[in-house]
Amino acid sequence: MILFESRWICSGVFSLKRIKSMPPEVWAVKLADRITNLQPQPPHWNKERKIKYREEARLILSELKGGNEFLARRLEGKIGEYGRI
Repeated sequence: MILFESRWICSGVFSLKRIKSMPPEVWAVKLADRITNLQPQPPHWNKERKIKYREEARLILSELKGGNEFLARRLEGKIGEYGRI
């Protein structure tokens, strides 16, 4: 979590807390959203930005994996692939 900018920590953690107060179907939407977003990074992203984005995905997975087991496994795989891009 040290890698996150303070701006993201505040808004991202708040967003995850808000999502966790909703039905698991909402959690699944967030998991699916991050799966879709873990495509090859824009060429202008530096290594630090890529690492931050992967760490954000790990946080989302750790907080919301109970929302949908299939999507959690899929996101976990995408995070692994993302590290190799």
